[in-house]
Amino acid sequence: MPLDPGYLLLIGEFGGRLLYHPAGATLPEKYHLWLAFEDGSSLTALTQMWGALELYQAGQERERQYVKGMRPTPVEPDFTFDAFAALIAGLLAGEKRSVKALLTQDQLLPGLGNAIAQDIMFRAGLHPKHPLSDLRAAQQRGLYDAILTTVHAAIARGGRYDEFDLYNRSGGYQRLMDSRAVGRPCPVCGAAIEKIQYLGGACYFCPRCQV
Repeated sequence: MPLDPGYLLLIGEFGGRLLYHPAGATLPEKYHLWLAFEDGSSLTALTQMWGALELYQAGQERERQYVKGMRPTPVEPDFTFDAFAALIAGLLAGEKRSVKALLTQDQLLPGLGNAIAQDIMFRAGLHPKHPLSDLRAAQQRGLYDAILTTVHAAIARGGRYDEFDLYNRSGGYQRLMDSRAVGRPCPVCGAAIEKIQYLGGACYFCPRCQV
């Protein structure tokens, strides 16, 4: 977020709420950052569990550890299938990784997290523990397509139902695979949805559709 004169507010990934308040509006009781604007409006940020709110002189933010060398996000033109396939090929030369690790670890695909990854893996028909080394060419393409489909579906609906926009409105994207799905029939094959703990978070999947 550019700020005059010549500064930039870097808002890192965080759990919490970033809210805009019109002039005269009552601010939340709790916040970690409050920016007051000349027209009387303001912006507050409340972090939960983790977060980063940092002020830089414009341009210096590019030296930040998590900004420098960041790969394209799934909403950028540079996120092509060729770039995606090249990323996987490069990872195969290092430590063993799974599909979930690709989607959620080390900012390999910036902008994705454990929650949205569940629907991506379901749409791709891939188990969270499926090794990257075992992905066939068609499965790589299917995973790439699932990333784009899921991300753009969430954006079109204003984000997930459990997230909030700048005006404190919840999103309209209903996740296919979350805690509410456990034990319910898969929308594709009817098998009961299962849950496991893997790589620091819960995974929800269809034991029949996702291999």
